[in-house]
Amino acid sequence: MSRASKQALHESPKSGAENLRPPYKEAWIAGALVFALYWLTLSPTTAFWDTSEYIATGHMLGIPHPPGNPLFVVLARAWSVLFTFFGLSVATSINLFSAFMSAAAHAMWFLVAHHILRYFSSDKLFRLVGAAAAVLVSSTSFTVWSQSNVNEKVYTVSLFTIALLSWLAVRWQENLGKGKDDNLLILMVFILALSVGNHLMAFLVAPAIGIFILVVHPQTLLNWRLYLVGAAVAIVGLSIHLFLPLRAGLQPVINEAAPACPDISSALSAVVTYGKAGCAALAEALNRTQYEKPPLLPRSAPLVSQVANYLQ
Repeated sequence: MSRASKQALHESPKSGAENLRPPYKEAWIAGALVFALYWLTLSPTTAFWDTSEYIATGHMLGIPHPPGNPLFVVLARAWSVLFTFFGLSVATSINLFSAFMSAAAHAMWFLVAHHILRYFSSDKLFRLVGAAAAVLVSSTSFTVWSQSNVNEKVYTVSLFTIALLSWLAVRWQENLGKGKDDNLLILMVFILALSVGNHLMAFLVAPAIGIFILVVHPQTLLNWRLYLVGAAVAIVGLSIHLFLPLRAGLQPVINEAAPACPDISSALSAVVTYGKAGCAALAEALNRTQYEKPPLLPRSAPLVSQVANYLQ
């Protein structure tokens, strides 16, 4: 990274107090418009692939295929209960949950894009239009739109997590030296650990955040207290996985992998080590043992084929 780029990250944009204030109102308007778009194009019922499984487990607090996605199940169930009085079908209600999470993610992306554009222009209208354009392109891209119209997977929750963590990273930068920066980092660690209970996809943002911290304020990484507190809150976040053995013990109708544990200590051990020790059934679910995934090396196909498949 060039010296000018590093300096830009450290310096505040040249603008007054009004321009420094995040445009929360405009962001939520953008999110509401995205939600309206998804609602208008929403699937009225279930669809192919894992849709029915996740809709059903979200409604009944069941356990889907490994790793069980406990955070998604709990959130989807809460959403389903809250929307009961609207008279919507279960499928429509949980499809709306997927749409809402994606729309909320795009409200976060609006804020992030607006913040980045502050380094390029002091014109407020330019930044708002640029952020709106970014949200429009992202929300209507094929994969995002299709995942937001029907709850085929758990990816819109991960999308929201990534967007939220990105915005918190921006707020951390803005609050450096104000006594709030460490708190934001701890919150980010908690959200990242909690999001593992939805899907490991959220960890895609972790390296980017690490590099961002290294560039903006590398001294932060030398604060050993952050590591101690971070480890503690990470364990709290990972504890969402205790839902799996607790619920499995009650024998729900959908109880894939049946990750029941004989006692709480073995369950905790499996959760803290993420399947490297402790309760065997829970460890196998967290590790996706049933899929027998091959190791990274040796490669099963040429790298060129993998890149070509990605581009496709």
